[in-house]
Amino acid sequence: MRHRLFDSAVLASVKRKGKQLALVARDGRALLVRLGMTGQLLLVDSIDPTIKHVHASWAVRASGRLRFLLFRDPRRFGSLIPCCDCDAIDSHWDTLGPDALSVTAAQLAGAAKHRRVPLKVFLLDQSAVSGLGNIYVDESLFLARLHPRACARSLADSEWKNLVTCFQKTLKKSIRMGGSTLRDYRTPDGVLGRFQHMHHVYGRSGELCTVCKAVVEREVVGGRTTSFCPMCQNGSTNVGK
Repeated sequence: MRHRLFDSAVLASVKRKGKQLALVARDGRALLVRLGMTGQLLLVDSIDPTIKHVHASWAVRASGRLRFLLFRDPRRFGSLIPCCDCDAIDSHWDTLGPDALSVTAAQLAGAAKHRRVPLKVFLLDQSAVSGLGNIYVDESLFLARLHPRACARSLADSEWKNLVTCFQKTLKKSIRMGGSTLRDYRTPDGVLGRFQHMHHVYGRSGELCTVCKAVVEREVVGGRTTSFCPMCQNGSTNVGK
């Protein structure tokens, strides 16, 4: 039996927090979209049966034009959650930390005060700050000259301020460039992202640092592949303490 949310509805707004979207209908119903690692929303003129891993589709009519919205997720880490109203969305989002584009240095410092974990692990924790993924944490730590294994609670206030500036700058620049297309990522209109051409460390292990020409290294931190420059990111912050 289909949920009423998937019946005809007029889309009133699109909300976002971190990596999650909420498609809100005029009658108050909503669909929470969690993209996970490989989830995509694609807006296409027709449904191509050769496109693999499409798990849901909707017919969308705007200004008399019929198009189709597809939810595609090759690795199936994403999800679609029907919500009866915006309060239900808020209850799902209560577990998320402040959005990365609006979080303050003071908020992050407070959340990290008792966290004896590597900085990389802390920044990927969506309950601490929502919206940062592996690419943008690596790139932001490089710009902030912080080692990914630095202990989160050991950062000084000035380091938190610099780090927030760096990851907000990185995110905004990536958004302007359409994101990073490394494999099959596309914008909703099917356009390739261009930010991957600006990466300093992510995906560049074994290559020369764009600043100091040291060799970019790669380690696994908190179960995630992590790239960094051993020279540019060897600051005084205690590592692993």
